[in-house]
Amino acid sequence: MFRLVAVAAGVSSLIAGCAVLPPNHLGGIATSVSPQEYGDRLCRHLDLEDYSGCVSEVLEYFETPRPNDIPPGHSTSGPIAVMFDEDVYTGHYDSAPPFAASFRVSNGVNACSASYNGLGDSQDALFDVYCNDGRSGWADMILAMDGRNGIGKLALDDGSRANIVFGYLPLGRAEPYPYRP
Repeated sequence: MFRLVAVAAGVSSLIAGCAVLPPNHLGGIATSVSPQEYGDRLCRHLDLEDYSGCVSEVLEYFETPRPNDIPPGHSTSGPIAVMFDEDVYTGHYDSAPPFAASFRVSNGVNACSASYNGLGDSQDALFDVYCNDGRSGWADMILAMDGRNGIGKLALDDGSRANIVFGYLPLGRAEPYPYRP
């Protein structure tokens, strides 16, 4: 009997080790996000020699006065960028606060889509992510205090991790993505 329990515990541990666990929740409904934090998330994937120039460019963008030129009908949708270590996926998000949201991003070769529905199967507000290359996982996103922009994390079952930035304020337009080496 003891041997059976030990084998079952070992198999359970092995199976659990193969599963991708949801990333730590960022928590809350909204958080304060500084221009420096947006810059770090948008530029972290770059080499050290390009990183500082990229962050300076992001900070300059925030300091330059701009008209509120969000397209009509886009108060709950906009650009999104997902930065992996070596790869950037860009695209568009749509939301119907507070119960549903989705996004689709691509790097030009592969694409990933994600969604959650608080009235359906996603009561934890984690996005279920599915990529056309077979990977899947979760994304955890949180709004900045302005309610239209924000940050997040993404974790895929192959061990890939990414930072997420979304909204017109930090990205302007996601296409073409300006922070590439």
